[in-house]
Amino acid sequence: MENTLRNVLMKILEDLIEDELKKFKFQLEDPPLKEFGPMPRGQLHPAQPVDLAELMIGHYGENYAVKVAKAVLETINHRDLAEKLERNIQESSEV
Repeated sequence: MENTLRNVLMKILEDLIEDELKKFKFQLEDPPLKEFGPMPRGQLHPAQPVDLAELMIGHYGENYAVKVAKAVLETINHRDLAEKLERNIQESSEV
């Protein structure tokens, strides 16, 4: 699998367990970064990690979706995944 921003985001979201994914989605209803509005709640809640990555990219664009994901991960006290996301992004840009 190619190491694109889309795939990096998807892999990070797949690392979240169900309860963490629920918290992540909840934060997207009022995202920590305010450049874009919140994502539609009706689309968020049924979304699994792959779908959520697609929704975020569709709503925010690829680069901003990654920034939002990092901010949300930090908000839900998942700094380890936020750091992993940052590392994986840097690695994907080096390829």
